[in-house]
Amino acid sequence: MRIFLFMVQFTLGMSIFMLALKMLGDTLSSILGFRLRALFTRFTSNKINSLATGLVATALVQSSSIVNSTMVVLVDSGVLAVPQALGVILGANIGTTLTAQIVALPVGSAAIPLVLVGLVVIYIVKRPALGKACLSLGAVFFGLNYTTGVLAPLLGLPAVQKILLELTGTPIRACVVGVILTSVVQSSGAVTGLVVSLAGRNLLTLSAAVGVALGSNVGTVVTTLIASLGRSRASKATALGDFLFNLVGVLLILPVFPFFLGLVGSLSMYPGRQVAHAHTLFNIITALATLPALDNLAKLAWSWAGIRGRNKNT
Repeated sequence: MRIFLFMVQFTLGMSIFMLALKMLGDTLSSILGFRLRALFTRFTSNKINSLATGLVATALVQSSSIVNSTMVVLVDSGVLAVPQALGVILGANIGTTLTAQIVALPVGSAAIPLVLVGLVVIYIVKRPALGKACLSLGAVFFGLNYTTGVLAPLLGLPAVQKILLELTGTPIRACVVGVILTSVVQSSGAVTGLVVSLAGRNLLTLSAAVGVALGSNVGTVVTTLIASLGRSRASKATALGDFLFNLVGVLLILPVFPFFLGLVGSLSMYPGRQVAHAHTLFNIITALATLPALDNLAKLAWSWAGIRGRNKNT
């Protein structure tokens, strides 16, 4: 009976969290509407502008999946070239870390007030879009706090801790868990938000939480790859470039993982914030390192997509 009750409570908390995240992304995307597409087509004239545009757009809509999938569509329609789209995707990887930074803040007590404000804005102020944004943000905090509260007693059990250690005992295994979890739930924001919250309550070690968060970067590319199915090879090249960038970034950080943990540990004394900082720092470093070689990444993606003998920068 206790197991059944736990499963119901955990499913309820995760459902609220996941649905609220999706609602927040959809609402912000609908508020921006055509402005988002105009932002992509107008401000991607060079690599730096492309990165900045991806960062800003993803910070606004809080969904790298939406931005990256849009890149696939715009490349497919010939609006953007592959290097432009990949530059935006680099920025999107940085912008999506805002979710983890927000979750790492002590904002749990703001959940119910945000929901109430959202309801007032929807039904009294008559601003449904803005009200839904407030309501969904409050629901994100509520669902996450509820879920971690349900998990706390279970993760405190010695047997469960042993299983967690087996699954995430090394950086590689932790990254693989992050890839699998994110591929299943289709939201890197949900996975990183959860591990930030668990680390904040000392229910997950820093090494395991950071490893899962980094693995989520690779797992979230599944959405981009799915969006490219049935489209042109240029679209597939964009999705493959996204996958290559994230995979290589994780592979390069693994040999210096202890040093990386030491670096993020020096940025904050709170485990939750350390994980959030690690996620942000990793994406900033890998994006800036890749930016000068963006054309080469595009060429490699073109080649992998099976396109040869043409101008790969178009």
